Amino acid sequence: MNITMFLMIHLCVKVKRMNASSREHTFSSDDLRLPKVTTDTDTAGSVSTDVGTLKRARSRHYLNDLDYKYFWNWSDFQSYLDFMLVVWAVGAAITYLMLSVTWFMEAVGFCAVFTEAMLGAPQFLRNFKNKSTYGMSIQMVIMWTLGDMFKTGYFIVRESPTQFWICGTLQVSKEIK
Repeated sequence: MNITMFLMIHLCVKVKRMNASSREHTFSSDDLRLPKVTTDTDTAGSVSTDVGTLKRARSRHYLNDLDYKYFWNWSDFQSYLDFMLVVWAVGAAITYLMLSVTWFMEAVGFCAVFTEAMLGAPQFLRNFKNKSTYGMSIQMVIMWTLGDMFKTGYFIVRESPTQFWICGTLQVSKEIK
């Protein structure tokens, strides 16, 4: 699952970069007959033209820029990998240090199950806002609901910790609406 998500991020970054370069090509300065601009390659700062000095916006953004405005909107795949590696390392270290703390481990389990339970919430909110379910596959919704019903039933029958069947029930009730 994680590999699939990283492949999708890689594809999105690649498509975004291709779209950005095609926009730059489409709106070149020769086509618009603008004054010639001289810039350093891919650096922020001022650029000089025949007209004067202008501020140039950067077209590439990286994790190490530490600019919150472009969080999760980086232009290279390596920034996504680096961020996920840091999140994993910090999470693993904290979990290792807190292994003997019962309430912490229960909270981690609840957060994991609750996050999975809320996966459909953005789609639900979009459908509610648009007052339509256009484009959604009815087969996907039925299979998702059945899977969550079986999973919740399994949690209840196996007497799993409370957070599992609460979040499972939340998922099923969200999907039935």
